Amino acid sequence: MKNSKPKVVIYLYNRFFDPLIQSNFWLYIRDYLESGDNPYQFHLITYENPKFPLTDEQKLLVEKWREMGLEWTPLTWHPGRELKNKFLDIWDGLKVATKLRAKGYRYIITLGSVAGTYAYIFSKITGLKQYLYQYEPHSEYAIDNGMWSKGSLQYKISHYLERRAALNAKVIASGTIFMQRRVEDEWKSKAKFIRIPTVANDKKFIFDRDIRERTRRELSIPECQWVLYYPGKFGDLYYREEFAWMYRWLKEEEPRFHLLIVTPHSDEEVKELFDKAGVDPKDYTVRHSDYENIHKYHFASDFAIISVPQGPSKKFISNIKVGEYLTAGLPFLINKGVSEDYIYATEKRVGVVVDGFVEDEIRGAVPEIREYLTMDRDKLREHCRAVGLEYRGFEVLNRKFKEAVASLTDEDRGDK
Repeated sequence: MKNSKPKVVIYLYNRFFDPLIQSNFWLYIRDYLESGDNPYQFHLITYENPKFPLTDEQKLLVEKWREMGLEWTPLTWHPGRELKNKFLDIWDGLKVATKLRAKGYRYIITLGSVAGTYAYIFSKITGLKQYLYQYEPHSEYAIDNGMWSKGSLQYKISHYLERRAALNAKVIASGTIFMQRRVEDEWKSKAKFIRIPTVANDKKFIFDRDIRERTRRELSIPECQWVLYYPGKFGDLYYREEFAWMYRWLKEEEPRFHLLIVTPHSDEEVKELFDKAGVDPKDYTVRHSDYENIHKYHFASDFAIISVPQGPSKKFISNIKVGEYLTAGLPFLINKGVSEDYIYATEKRVGVVVDGFVEDEIRGAVPEIREYLTMDRDKLREHCRAVGLEYRGFEVLNRKFKEAVASLTDEDRGDK
């Protein structure tokens, strides 16, 4: 056993080629596979949606990784929020995990708290030792955003399992000192805790002036306008109506602002949202993009927005957008109390912090935003990227991720 590769299950409650997987977690696993000396045998479990079949390019990538030793079991996702569908997903995952345990797999890595809680169940049944990566309190986010009530069965089950998973895990990685304090000081978990904020694919977001100029021409946005940028959704874990009003107040204070929205929502849905806030359609632009092409909109922009509402649980979040903004050279607007990002914004001089998306706060933030936008643009980009690489860059965080996996499998490697 000491001379064989440790066998590790990777359990993702996502599609394999979900952009959030490929732009974050999979960067680490891909590095193992393509390094030429991968010390582990990985078996990947995912939940695929028939509405998103693999493209020819994705099939080629899967084949390449399989040739490098990756094994993959794609399960079919049961859509809907009903508990019965979640139980079906858990049951399907448990069957695969049980078979893999019989084949000598001893460890399981999960992404996010939902996958982490499902794998906790697998762990208790099969004895798989667990590494919770990007562990955050999803149930508490749902409470803060009004998606669940504290009395709901969904909340009670999820909240209970989240804590049990943390107490059961061998290794936990999360992005903030606040989660570390909860796990170690409040819950007294014996897990090894490693702070790993959500990583950015920093090579993808190296600023390119030619792409900026070409994209601005495509969007018909002149350089004299200051582009505020938001790539994302409206509602659920993010602001909805409040976002549209926020932009109205900013625009009234500074006419040179123009909002660029890259979103999965339809143009009609976005227009309806901003019409209710009295925002003229000529003052914003809506586009849609896959992850492959998203960087060009980062480069076309001047200042970015984090649309996470405040709430007690939000100090635990680690938003991937922050790393992508910074490594693309963009300062950002963020709420006080959100992750450690709002602390970095102030201490590292890479963003503006407000106490809620309310009128007085937003209007009062305009002079500081304007100050960023009148700085030497090249120097500002260089500064933001340097902070982003230190805080969210792949090279720095990859070392921590490898430390976490080594800690998970130390028994097979003979470590104490």
